[in-house]
Amino acid sequence: KSLKYPLIVKPATLGSSVGISSAKNKKELVEAINEAVHYDYKIVIEEKVENLTEVNISVLGNYENQKLSEIEEVFTDNALLTYEDKYIGGGKKTGSKGMASACRKIPADIDAKLRKEVESVATCAFKAMGLRGVVRIDFLVDKKKKKVYINEINACPGSLSFYLWEPIDRSFTSVLDEMINIAIKDYKKNQNKTRSLKTNILSGFKGLKGAKGKFGK
Repeated sequence: KSLKYPLIVKPATLGSSVGISSAKNKKELVEAINEAVHYDYKIVIEEKVENLTEVNISVLGNYENQKLSEIEEVFTDNALLTYEDKYIGGGKKTGSKGMASACRKIPADIDAKLRKEVESVATCAFKAMGLRGVVRIDFLVDKKKKKVYINEINACPGSLSFYLWEPIDRSFTSVLDEMINIAIKDYKKNQNKTRSLKTNILSGFKGLKGAKGKFGK
């Protein structure tokens, strides 16, 4: 009741806009919740970001080092970016090209201050979540209030977000090479970590034989 309409209702652990609805009143809210529970046990309800622009950025690295891709701006004619926008694209005539079929602008049409904030928040989120390899972080931007919100982090983005790296002269192959190098370094580093204790608290345990009288049936 403390939230103000319009609201966005979505399954907590799904992606690709599946089960997401917008609600302008209580009746639509109930319908949206009933739709979302078909997909998840946990439902997220949030106030809708007005004057909305969606922008995405890819981050490559680990906790010590992060590299940032170009920022894209994503468009839709619908109330929100739908599953069809993302994956159906041109429809039956042209076929689906995944997220590459969505209407986008690279680089995003945002001012230098917003661009800097998106890059800063993306880097901080990447480190705070302990991420590594390549991810795509999706943002909702209220262009009127000049406010940036993280929408979600895609830990395994489609095509490894290669289309966001190409504009800054990073090939798909070079992104893959760096991901592999990061994985090798992290593997070697993890070998120095303690994964088990020398003592075994169950070493003197002789089972439950003869304990029936103590614990009952």
